[in-house]
Parts: sequence; C-alpha cells; structure tokens
Amino acid sequence: MRSGISRAIEILTIFLSSESSTYFVEPSNCICLSFEFFVVKQNDIVYIHRGLMSDYKIHNLVYLHGFASSPNSNKANHITKFFKNKGINIHIPDLNCGNFTDTTISKMLDRISSDIEEINESFIIVGSSMGGYLAALFAERHKRSPMRLILLAPGFDLCRLFTKWLGEYGIDKWKRDGYFDFLHYSYNSEIPLSYEFYRDLCRHSPYPDIKGIAAHIIHGSRDDVVPVEVSKIFQSKNPQTTIEITNDTHELSSSIDLITNRIDAILKDF
Repeated sequence: MRSGISRAIEILTIFLSSESSTYFVEPSNCICLSFEFFVVKQNDIVYIHRGLMSDYKIHNLVYLHGFASSPNSNKANHITKFFKNKGINIHIPDLNCGNFTDTTISKMLDRISSDIEEINESFIIVGSSMGGYLAALFAERHKRSPMRLILLAPGFDLCRLFTKWLGEYGIDKWKRDGYFDFLHYSYNSEIPLSYEFYRDLCRHSPYPDIKGIAAHIIHGSRDDVVPVEVSKIFQSKNPQTTIEITNDTHELSSSIDLITNRIDAILKDF
C-alpha cells in the first residue's frame, strides 16, 4: 500500500509540473481520486485529469473556428472557460494554418486531421460557420472515427455563398488580381486571401455525406450570412442530423449558454 501511495504522489508531482492537461500512467499504477484530480481508464490507458470527478463519457472536444477568425474567438474562449477544470481536453486547431493569405480548405482539413490523429479515444467536433462545414467534410472522410458533431450556423454550400457575398464582379476581380482583401476578425484589419482558396473550396462537396454519424445543428432564424435553409438541405441528405433553430443571428451571441449546455449533454451521453 505504501509503495502505491508513493507512486501516486510521484505521478501527481509530475502531472502538476507539466503543461499537459492529461497524464498517462500504466493501469497497474492507477489510483482513483475523488477531488482535485480524477482518473479515467479507457482502452487500457489511464488518464488523470485536473478537476473534479465527473460523469462525462467523452473527454475530448475539438473546436473549429470560423472564416477569418482564430482559436481565440469569442465562442472558443467561452467554451474553453465553461469546461475548464472539468476534465475535458479542448483541441482548437489554428485554421489560418500559419498564413491566412495562402490557406485553403484542403490545408485546413490536413491540419484538422493532423491534430485529431493525436486523440486516441472518442471525441466530438464543434464547428462554427466555416468550421461547421469543415467538421462535416472531416466526418465525410473519416466515417469510422468515433465522433459526434455539433454544428453552429454551419457554412454549407460555401462556394455559392462566397459568390453571393462578393457578386460575380467580386469573384472575377479576385481571380484577375489573384488576391482579395477580407476583414480578419482576429487582427481587426483586412488581409489578402489568395484566389486559390476559392478555387479549392469549390472542388469540395457543398453538402458532405456523413450518413452514420450523429450531428446536431444550432442555427439562428435571423442569420443573414448563412441562411438556415442550407442546414435544412444538409439534414435532408443526412437523416441522423437534428436541427435546433433559435431566434438569433449568425454569431449566435444570444445562444451561447444553449450551445454549451448542448455540448455538455452530448459529452455526458455519447
């Protein structure tokens, strides 16, 4: 017993001094704690988490931010704060991929795949706007992965929407000049984006096929950026998808508590 306690103290000492929110130990060295830390065993690996003992079945959440945004977006920060000290590992890939100007949907999908490869257990993906579209594209490619999706005003049919936003003249100018300036919300300034982004975007399916994967959409009825109709079309093609329409705009600012509550419920009932 004494050696087991000594080993537990050693494990917790290493854990406290590390930057990681998770520490891996052999199952034979595991002790369970009822406060401050808790241990989760899954697939013969034991996970010791900061926080109180919880009844979460899933401990990994991937958040995908929207277009011209960043991992430091308002929704990302709110979700991170909500699940702080609850034993949920938050993964937020930077979809600017190091250089917003030259990024593409394909590069973003590669970044997402690279980050998710490091997760060795079930997870959920929460995607906002373009991030919701990317979540569905990822799920279409990886249908065997143990995941569920929560899509917030997802940007389906994004190629057509860009044409609607910029007009034919704007798209032609983008192609002719090679770049188009977009307001990047993270920097609060306009940054040029290569036409390759648009060309690559239009090669991808406007409504990904994710049959077999459960998804829940939250979309504002007053969304004048991405119309709620695109979510309804997506649901018609993917019957395991449910839609919750709120009295809100594209930002879903008034629905943030609803969003975190839905995420919380799915993490507990995967």
